[in-house]
Amino acid sequence: MKTDAKPKAEAMLKDMENNNIGTVSFTEDDDQIQIKAQIKGFTPGHHGFHLHENGVCEAEAPDGPFTTAGGHFNPNGKEHANHAGDMPSLYVNEDGRAEYSTSFDRVTMKQLTEGPLAVVIHAGPDNFGNIPDRYKSEGKPGPDQETVKAGDAGNRQACGVITNKGN
Repeated sequence: MKTDAKPKAEAMLKDMENNNIGTVSFTEDDDQIQIKAQIKGFTPGHHGFHLHENGVCEAEAPDGPFTTAGGHFNPNGKEHANHAGDMPSLYVNEDGRAEYSTSFDRVTMKQLTEGPLAVVIHAGPDNFGNIPDRYKSEGKPGPDQETVKAGDAGNRQACGVITNKGN
């Protein structure tokens, strides 16, 4: 892994009150994207953490906070948890801070910088569509449509548009 590479894309995350709560940076490393985030002042616990298809983050959107970011980035039409935008969950410590670092091969830097895409933090944990057949939905075994669509991570609590850093 490169240690001297500079981020080529970045998102400044804002909560529903327009407070800056952190940044997410994206650095290219061979065939992977290194994703790093630093969050502060956020609700402790596990949170769904996704790339969304529209680079629009409106806290006052008519359909709910940050719904203008659209659905999960999913250029290949896959089910959740195989969307290109389904990143590993974010864990926020009791002090409201989180540091996040992962390697990701589901997106390219070109997709991130030409999007525009958004990063969204959801209110609750993402179940990644992992619902055993012993559970039933609408009388059938397995997950319901909401789980298949987005992992039951709940409302959108923070959002940031991914911008090209021009490197």
